[in-house]
Amino acid sequence: MHRSNKKIMGIGIFVLILMAWGILAWKSLYELEPVISLSISSDGHYVISAHEDGALVLWNVEHKKREVLSNDANIYSAYFIEESDVFLWQDQNDVVYIQRVDGEVIEQFEHFTTYGHVMDSTFSDYLASDERWNIFHGHGNAMQPVMQDGTSPSFVGSGKILKITLSEEGRKFVSAGSDNRGGAPSVDMEEVPPVSPDRRFSSYSGLTLWDLDTLSPIALLPGNSYKLDATISPDGQWVISGDENTIGLFWNTDEPQERHRMASYYHGLYDDTLPEGLDEDDYWDESQLISVPKSSNSDQWGNIRALATPTTISLAFINGSEEFLRIGYSQYRKDGTSETYAALFEVGNPWPQAYLDLGTGPFPSVNNYSRNLSIDSAPNANLLVTGHAFDGGITVYRYDPEERTLTREWVGR
Repeated sequence: MHRSNKKIMGIGIFVLILMAWGILAWKSLYELEPVISLSISSDGHYVISAHEDGALVLWNVEHKKREVLSNDANIYSAYFIEESDVFLWQDQNDVVYIQRVDGEVIEQFEHFTTYGHVMDSTFSDYLASDERWNIFHGHGNAMQPVMQDGTSPSFVGSGKILKITLSEEGRKFVSAGSDNRGGAPSVDMEEVPPVSPDRRFSSYSGLTLWDLDTLSPIALLPGNSYKLDATISPDGQWVISGDENTIGLFWNTDEPQERHRMASYYHGLYDDTLPEGLDEDDYWDESQLISVPKSSNSDQWGNIRALATPTTISLAFINGSEEFLRIGYSQYRKDGTSETYAALFEVGNPWPQAYLDLGTGPFPSVNNYSRNLSIDSAPNANLLVTGHAFDGGITVYRYDPEERTLTREWVGR
């Protein structure tokens, strides 16, 4: 090659590198697109987020600053590994990175395009879901299917992630997608195994409790309706769930056959064991209801709105394995009546204990069921983090277990 051509090529490569650096610098200084997935470290010091425009951002909560690590991230792939300074992410060439907050890449491997993934702190248990809501363990030649039992429902049809949450202490995990069986009895797991690729409709796409060591289902947990979110307590003792049809449920993992209802915010606990033919009010126990916050402003029709919505976008433990938040779907209203609240619950107790204000300036990412991965918590640090509905920032809240209050600690942009 002629020397001048080599020089031109070298200048071109240098310009491309400068352009890439420039894009990252621009994103570091200016606005990002909204967060699609985020995860907070167990100590609450860092948040990793993947954004609608492919930006991967590391937020330093202690020093209140951010660093754009990539502009080529899979938007569903931001995940912090428990009790560590290590996070997962995947680029848009389908390479998964196990990376420390100081930038060290511990391992990287090629994989399918993930729609949510988790890993334990030994890096030996890696679980990932694809767009059809199949779950696989491991990668490369060691990859094996865990759940592969149908093509419907799926991300393609529902527009929602199959959420996987992991209890490393309890050696269990749960998966939650969509369920239209209501309270129907579970299928026989021996007769209907979770790996059956020829099946058309999935039996495991609702809420399922799994054994992390055997990768086998422990129990199917029916009762929710349509899009649902669920999580498992850090100690592995409790599974909690909520859905778009206002149903909230919980299970003790030692007795997964016993399903428990969360109280309706407005009506209390429904008793379905009572005989038919009673008045509707007789089926509801309202004895331990607390007041639901109402808007300080009336809407355009003069109505005062109740603000705690029992539909569920996300569930998050906020005080170890003892207390959790149920965060509902809410839309921003230009008439000023928008306010957002999370209901606080104790494990094993069906009654809401408090309603905690998430605020509206900025409005949190509770406006779409597809954004359930944009909300996370660090239970032992008493921290909650959400994305924003309309910009690429995050909001970090601190929970006070003594006062049962939630304070906005940092709005990062």
